[in-house]
Amino acid sequence: MSRITLCAALIAAAAAAHAASAQGNPFQARFDALPTITVTYAYTGDMSGSARTTADNNRLASWSAVTGKFFGKTTNDTTWSLSTPDTLWNADLNKKTGTVSVNPLPAMHKAYDNLDGDSKARFHANVDAMAQFVAQALKGIPLGGQAKETRTIAGETCELTSLGVISYCTMKTAPIVLYTSGSILCVNYEETATTVTHTADPTLFQVPDHIKWSQLLDKARADSMAGAWVKYLASKELSDSIAKARQEYEKKSQQGSQVQSGHAPGDTAQQMSPEDQKKMCDALKNYSLSTALNDAWKSFLKESAQNAGRAAADRLFGHIIHP
Repeated sequence: MSRITLCAALIAAAAAAHAASAQGNPFQARFDALPTITVTYAYTGDMSGSARTTADNNRLASWSAVTGKFFGKTTNDTTWSLSTPDTLWNADLNKKTGTVSVNPLPAMHKAYDNLDGDSKARFHANVDAMAQFVAQALKGIPLGGQAKETRTIAGETCELTSLGVISYCTMKTAPIVLYTSGSILCVNYEETATTVTHTADPTLFQVPDHIKWSQLLDKARADSMAGAWVKYLASKELSDSIAKARQEYEKKSQQGSQVQSGHAPGDTAQQMSPEDQKKMCDALKNYSLSTALNDAWKSFLKESAQNAGRAAADRLFGHIIHP
C-alpha cells in the first residue's frame, strides 16, 4: 500500500507544484476554506478495504484499512491522520506507532513572503522545471492534469481529471476527492466515495489510544528547516543544477532516439502484447522478494564456503534477477 500511495503522491505533487507555480504564495493555508463534510470510500481492484475522511473548518482527519498483495506478500494497513494549522498527526494503527510533528506550511508561507521579487520568480521557475522533469520521466502524463468529464458520485458532482496512470474526481464546490483510480507497478485499484454527508464525524478527530508517539515538536527547528527549504527552492544553485540535469537528460534522450528499434533498450512495454503484460504482472504480484533475497543469501554463503569468490557474487545478483 505504501509503495502505491507514494507513487500516486509523487505524480499528484508534480501537478500541484506546476499549478502553484502560476499563482501567488503556493503555501497559502486554506484550512478555513474546508467544508464541513464526511466521506466514506470503498477500495476495489487489487486492493480492498475502506476509508473515511472528515473535515470541519480548520481540521482534516482520515482513517483507512486496506489489504493488498505486493511482491508475493499480503499486507494489511490501517492508518489514521489528523491535520490542523499547527500540527500533523500520523499513526500506523496496526503497529501502534505514530508521529506528531509541526505543520510546516505556516513557516513556508512566511518564508516565501520574505523572498524578494527575483527570488520569487526563480522559485516558480525552479518548481515548474522540476515538475516538468517528473512529467518527462513518466511519459504520457499531461502536466497539471487533463480534465475529462463531469461525474456524479455519491450524490455529489465532481470533475474527473487524468494524470497519466492516475485519475481522480474532485468536487467542484470543495477540495475533496470522491474517486481515485490507478495502475502502478502492475497494481490496479479504485477508491470510490460511497456516501457523502455535510456533517463532521467527531470520532475521527479523536487521537487514538495506545499509540507510541514520536514527537517532533521543536517548532524553532522545524520553522528553520522549512524556511531553508523554501530558500533552496528559490536559489540560483538549484537553477544551475536543474539546467545541468536538463542537458544530461536531453543528451541521453538523443542517444535513445538513435536506437535502431525506434525506442530505448529495455522498453518492454512497447514490445509486449497485452497477454504477455498480464502474465508478467501476475508473476510480479506473486513473486516473493523476501524469499528470493533469502535464497540468494544462502546461495552466496554456500558458494563463499567453497571458495568460489567472484562466482558467489555473480550468483547473488543473478539469483535475485532470475529466481
